[in-house]
Amino acid sequence: MKEQRIKIFFIMLVVICSITVYVLVIRPKGFGFISGKVDLEVVNNIEYNPIDKIHINELGKNIVRTSKDGVTMMDMKGTTIWDKTFNMMNPKVVKVKDYLAVGDISATNIYLFDKNGFVRSYNVNYPILMFDINENGIVAIIGQSNKGHIIELYDSDGTKIIQRETFLENDGHPLGFDISPDGTKMVTSYLFVKGSSVISNLTFFNFSDTGQEYDERVTGGFSIEGAVVPEVEFLDNEKVSAVGDNQILFYNVDVIPEEIKRIELSNEINKVKYTEDKLLVLFGRVVKNEGYYKENSLVTFSNEGKQLNVTEFDCEITSLIGNADKYYVESELFIREYYNGKINWESTLKGDMKDIIPIGNNTFLIILQNEYKVVKITK
Repeated sequence: MKEQRIKIFFIMLVVICSITVYVLVIRPKGFGFISGKVDLEVVNNIEYNPIDKIHINELGKNIVRTSKDGVTMMDMKGTTIWDKTFNMMNPKVVKVKDYLAVGDISATNIYLFDKNGFVRSYNVNYPILMFDINENGIVAIIGQSNKGHIIELYDSDGTKIIQRETFLENDGHPLGFDISPDGTKMVTSYLFVKGSSVISNLTFFNFSDTGQEYDERVTGGFSIEGAVVPEVEFLDNEKVSAVGDNQILFYNVDVIPEEIKRIELSNEINKVKYTEDKLLVLFGRVVKNEGYYKENSLVTFSNEGKQLNVTEFDCEITSLIGNADKYYVESELFIREYYNGKINWESTLKGDMKDIIPIGNNTFLIILQNEYKVVKITK
């Protein structure tokens, strides 16, 4: 009896070790559990007119449809769960984790939603240029003022945390900004033109108790000469990537920011996307004859700027989408899901994809230019 228990124990140990080796070693080097080429069966699809400025997103495993006239949440069959009406001329949608915000660019209104419906509105006294939210429902807004721009940040309960005015003659024009996942930090990128040269100014803010020790909560900044830096992103609560037209920079932001990596580029950049803690860059045409990537190379960088994976494509990539720990690549020939730089699955379904969102049980919400499709993986 004892020998039989020992035998069973060793069999279980071998099985567990085999599964561990597959998941940690073999799977990242090949197709995943789904394995190889698959079909994507269309379960449901709804068409719409792109002129109506329709945005499709997912919240709480349901579909959210946003237009100039309002927001509607539907189940996967298209049945309405709740809606909120409004009127906007130029709606922009920002969705992060469990929150979705809709703002009227060049107007003064922003509406915040979660899976249960309308949360609150923000009415400002200036035309909105851009806005951002984080996973806790914190909202940041940059608007136009008479002499420059206004930055405002609102806590998750709608309380204004900070208001800061910037001036064109001193600071330049805003290109982009981002809030850390925990809401304690923010980074902005401004473009300043001085004669015939350009300078991108990155400014770092801290909204925790520590940040109170600094004037206007600004803990530091960097001036990047000869570069336009429109993409700034918190890859986690302390790591920031800044993607310019000729270089990529990485910063550590505990309190005072420090540059930890600078990568000079020899290629044009075609697309930039993110997963939870990684930067994805699709490189295009070679512009320098040293240190370059092959055209149509997709490179994954860690939050500290380490190159993790390089995938070279022989065809043009039309869509690149980051989602949680996976990312999706579309060309005229295929859609692929990647994990750790290796293919999980591949399908021939195609059609100018704007987004692809996993919604459980090998089911995905695929958003195209004039329709969305709920699809399920089949063999």
